[in-house]
Amino acid sequence: MATLTELRDAIDNLLNLPATSSLLQLNSNTCERAYETYIFSLCVEAVKRAGGQVTLVGIQTGNNPSTLVFRGAPGSMASRDQDFCYASCTVGNKDFEIHVDVEYEGHSSATHEIDVSICDARHCNSVRVTRRLPKTGKNLIMLFECKFYSSTPGVSLARTFVGLRSDCSQYQLSGFVSNITTQNLRSYLSKKDRPKPFTTIPLNSDSEELFIRNVEQELRRWARV
Repeated sequence: MATLTELRDAIDNLLNLPATSSLLQLNSNTCERAYETYIFSLCVEAVKRAGGQVTLVGIQTGNNPSTLVFRGAPGSMASRDQDFCYASCTVGNKDFEIHVDVEYEGHSSATHEIDVSICDARHCNSVRVTRRLPKTGKNLIMLFECKFYSSTPGVSLARTFVGLRSDCSQYQLSGFVSNITTQNLRSYLSKKDRPKPFTTIPLNSDSEELFIRNVEQELRRWARV
């Protein structure tokens, strides 16, 4: 099982931080939060594989911030309490952003916490101006629940994510991403109307590639490139 140090190193490598001299700041320096940022980093890699462009942005300082700050708990996409980082991306002629730990308003008007989300850039810009919650629907392109387990997982968290996802619509891909799986968890997620299960293990190149390829393919399909 990956350690916190190994997770941080994986994030550094995926985001090319040594090359850019940027520093990684996890407000909650735990494996659970680092795993979310790790999945964010794999999504960034998928954009590059799809022939897209990626710029890391700090909400206060703009492009290529010297410190990449990631939330320690779910919060507002428009929050300027710190220089929170997100990825500004383009594939084909489609602009979108990748966020970690952002709250969304679902179809029912309930608030939902999404670990890693890919959202239409125009909508994100509007959210930062109005300071309202981003809405799901056609704006939310992909959503991922990210769970770093230290013991055998059950299905309760996956069941909760199924409920969250049912309050969204028109997304391109939804996934339940974890570092450990069980037959029970796989069986629960195997139904056609369930999120796609990913067992994505840090430092395991095969599992990383499987996740990246799926995100890349869906981005290409969405952007038609």
